[in-house]
Amino acid sequence: MKTVIKLGMLVVTFLLIAIGMSDNEGRAFASSEKPKTIRLALLGDISGPYAPQTAAAYAAFLDAVEYINVEKGGIKGVKLESVVRDSGGKLDVAISHYMEIREMRPKPLFLFGCVSGEGEALRERLAEDEIPAMWVAGTPAVYPVAYTFGLYPLYQDMFGLFIDWFVDTWKGPGHPKMAFLTWDSTFGRAPLTDEAYAYAKEKGVEIVSTELFGLRDMDVTTQLVRIRSKGANWIYTNSAGNGPPSIMKCARDMGYKIKLAAPGPAMEWGAIRIGGKAMEGAYNVMPFASWDDEEHSGIKLMNKYIKKNKRPSKFKTVMYFLSFQFMLTFEEAASKIIEEAGWEGLNGKAVKAQIDKLSDFSPLGLTYYTFTPKKHTPGKAYIGRVQDGKIIPITGWKECPDLRPAKFK
Repeated sequence: MKTVIKLGMLVVTFLLIAIGMSDNEGRAFASSEKPKTIRLALLGDISGPYAPQTAAAYAAFLDAVEYINVEKGGIKGVKLESVVRDSGGKLDVAISHYMEIREMRPKPLFLFGCVSGEGEALRERLAEDEIPAMWVAGTPAVYPVAYTFGLYPLYQDMFGLFIDWFVDTWKGPGHPKMAFLTWDSTFGRAPLTDEAYAYAKEKGVEIVSTELFGLRDMDVTTQLVRIRSKGANWIYTNSAGNGPPSIMKCARDMGYKIKLAAPGPAMEWGAIRIGGKAMEGAYNVMPFASWDDEEHSGIKLMNKYIKKNKRPSKFKTVMYFLSFQFMLTFEEAASKIIEEAGWEGLNGKAVKAQIDKLSDFSPLGLTYYTFTPKKHTPGKAYIGRVQDGKIIPITGWKECPDLRPAKFK
């Protein structure tokens, strides 16, 4: 009798294993069917004060979904579905939209965020709901590490890379003196950290002044007068759109010969188009390829969709890049999860864990993403310079200093 029972248990065990086996690979595979669609969401300011920079993210979100669905047949044969919600730059609206998103069934597996303050407010909630997200990379939006990943290096890390280059190339005259002149917002103040100030000092660069201005302010003459009185040779700004052009135009009008630098996610093609000749010679820290490299295969692909879907040329901005990078990062993570654990294993927690493993992943060759369970922001960028209205790389890709607060390392 005992022998019969043992044999019966062996048969049942064998059958259970066989049911869970792949018919062609002989390994564990999910028994669940493919979902009808895979849902991804975008939450950001498409119509409010950040819209001149972030509206392009909406168009690219749709274009990238089309690229994956049509040209690549979806992810393992399943099409992507896009959910887009416009906060209008209002935090309470963003939170309300998020509460709707988290209740969707099926729940979106990945969320794209465009506004630093919204990311900061939702960081803990995303972790509770196990919805991984990629967000514009302000420290409070990403750290302490949870379910949010930076779309590019931290602003203070990019500032640190600029300081490295600045010190290596400084030729005078006099002692290098720099001032911050930046937006009075979560985004604008992002590089104003103790670590950033300390790094500049360590490298021999004196930060002589820190001045703020509003998102809609076009006249920064008063701030520039104070900065000039401190003898600054350079200005570093974390402003976008009209911000950098306003600085350069006001400086020109007052006869102040100043050099301007900024991170690429701030002073990018939109700002350069607005500023025209006033932006010539400005420098930026670029964590992605340049729209002006028209022979780049990734740029060619995005240009194809801009032309095909009749997007305005003003949408050739950082935000268009970021949507494509976001979508392809999810595709990479989801594909690996399905290969390793089947459709049954595809959930928010698994997506987060898979992105934690990325090392120098380069979607369309546009950027480099390396993440770990303890570091949720990438680290590579290069220095670019505005020449004839284009952003021209003047260095190769370099690793940014890690200027996270010590408590987040």
